[in-house]
Amino acid sequence: MVDSPLSLPSGCTVDTPFARLLAFCEGEYAYYDAIPSGDPNRIEPLDVLVTVAMNSFVNSAAKVHRVHQGMAAGCNPLLPSIPLDADLLELERWQQPLRNLLHAAVQAPWVLIPVATKVLFRKRRGLIPMLDSVVIRHYLDNPEHKKLLPGTENKAKAADVAMVALQRLRADLVAAQGRIEGLCESLDGEGYTLSAVRALELLVWTQVEPAGYYRG
Repeated sequence: MVDSPLSLPSGCTVDTPFARLLAFCEGEYAYYDAIPSGDPNRIEPLDVLVTVAMNSFVNSAAKVHRVHQGMAAGCNPLLPSIPLDADLLELERWQQPLRNLLHAAVQAPWVLIPVATKVLFRKRRGLIPMLDSVVIRHYLDNPEHKKLLPGTENKAKAADVAMVALQRLRADLVAAQGRIEGLCESLDGEGYTLSAVRALELLVWTQVEPAGYYRG
């Protein structure tokens, strides 16, 4: 396989995407992506606990309890409105229920969009990417959307800001769909199963995060 560069409309270019994803999976897949989800329509304690491996900082007993209880109370009634196979490529179809779900999630104590999506990705792996601060900043780092960034810290506005970032991430996914799906097939051959949404989000994260963990 020729691991040629992948260029995305958002301005991100990854030189060796397959090698990048494989290196990530070899180092980190077992601690988050490989851990099965339970009930797809309920936030369970494990869904919160495993986010520590993705630097969620939900790292004390009090935080785990409050985040789980708060997200379960807000999200469990809403999760059944989005089918398990919902796809980010059909974002327009799921826009309102997804916005409602994200808004409910961030009402929980210690939860904003990064924690919310690290938990909710496990419930809808084809629809909800992990929007940590690095990824969401990338998708809002342009003159039109930069002014929205402070809204990520506001529980009343965070879901609406996240939806803007999701629309831009979806544009990348549409543009690179065939290539991303091919990368996922190659990874599956190595024993690592990722959704296209997760693979794209990881490629963006590895390219734009400042420490350069996987760019060496």
